[in-house]
Amino acid sequence: MSTTETTEAVRKTIVVDASPETAFRVFTDQIETWWPLATHGVFGDDAERLAFIDGVLVETAKDGRKEVWGRVLDWEPSRRLRMTWRPGFDADMADTELELRFAPEGEGTRVELEHGGWERLENGATSRSNYDGGWVGVLEKFRTAF
Repeated sequence: MSTTETTEAVRKTIVVDASPETAFRVFTDQIETWWPLATHGVFGDDAERLAFIDGVLVETAKDGRKEVWGRVLDWEPSRRLRMTWRPGFDADMADTELELRFAPEGEGTRVELEHGGWERLENGATSRSNYDGGWVGVLEKFRTAF
């Protein structure tokens, strides 16, 4: 694999059965209702909550431990969310960047995910490969939330 192939952003697109306003709200305000925390969270079965709090996405464990997943860089309700991304990354690791765009498509909304910045990580190719597959299941959970 070339350097370009290992650092290219992960891109995924789905269509959900909701307006852009509703899709954005479910993704952000109701993320803990559909995100598969047990399999795609830092605390696994000990996870209790996932929420955006004051511009930060935070996972909270049942015992009160907290893990910051990322900080919001751009928040454009019903259109776009851009944020840093680091769930479970070691403190000395760089953040990657996640962007979601919400656009009307027919009776629903096209959600485009772009996850990049792999070149910032020591094992960027491995992380990219893991997320390339992981986002499929997460976005399917999001799609079925409607």
